[in-house]
This record gives sequence, C-alpha cells and structure tokens, in this order.
Amino acid sequence: MEEVRIYRIVWKNLLAAIVCLALTAVGIIGAINTNDGAGKATVGLFFGLGGLFLLYLTLKVRLRPYLTVTDKCLIQSRTDKSLPDYTIHFAEVDHFELTPFNILLPLERDLMVYYKKDKDKPKVFSPTIFGRIAAKLFSGADEYIAVSGINMKPQLLLDLLNERVKCMK
Repeated sequence: MEEVRIYRIVWKNLLAAIVCLALTAVGIIGAINTNDGAGKATVGLFFGLGGLFLLYLTLKVRLRPYLTVTDKCLIQSRTDKSLPDYTIHFAEVDHFELTPFNILLPLERDLMVYYKKDKDKPKVFSPTIFGRIAAKLFSGADEYIAVSGINMKPQLLLDLLNERVKCMK
C-alpha cells in the first residue's frame, strides 16, 4: 500500500490569507490616517504585523500535510516544528469511528480512535482540555482527531484507516 497525504482544503487557506492581507491593509491605512502618534503605532502594530503573522502561519500550515497515512501508522503533523509529529500505530488501534452528526456544529467532524483493551493507558490528545474531557465523557473514545476542512471526505478516510487496521491484525 502507498502512503496517503492529506492536506487542509485550499480555499479555506486562501480565504484565511485574504483576511490576513485585509487586516494588514487596515493596519497600514489606520497608521497613515491616524493623527495621534500612540494610536498610529498601536493600530499599525496590531493590525499590520498581526495580519502578516497570521498570513505566515496560514501558509506554513498549508505546506505540510495535515495527516499522513502509511502502512503501519497515522501521522498527524504539528504546526510547531519543535514538537514531534503525533503518531498512532495501527497495531495498537481497535477501530476508528466518525463522530455522529451534530446539530449545533454540522460541518465539524472528528475521527474517534479506540485503542485495544490490552494497551496501556492511551494518551488522549486534543488541543484543548474541553476536547479531552469530551472524548472520555461523551463517546468513550480514547482520542479525537479533527477531520473537518481536509481534502478527503471523512468517510473515505475512515474506510481507509479501518482497512489498514484490519491489515495489521
């Protein structure tokens, strides 16, 4: 089997880049049109440099694949290169599931990871404490991975991952 690389959707990154450039333009125009010296510096720094920084982060995320599916593992790339990528080995996984449809957030889908029972306590990874609590309380899943906004349909990704898990058994 071949390695599959999954990226974030291009149009969402493009939209974020346009918003960042608009913030930068607001900062420059605000700095030019403000008569107050302190106000000029504040507006220029906040919007101008903030917009450029967000543009940098948006482009940085786009260049690396978000998920990489190999024969033996699923690798989730971190935006911070100083941290190691997060790896889930298929030999340790029982199965994957998608979160059920949520009326409040219909476009948000998460991939739930269920580990085998004989494995030691799994690391529950989520960017927020609320995500870790929700993973354990509401679904019983060991981990969550956000799969909304990627260039592959979540159901196809789920089928691919469960197929790789079956091959490892």
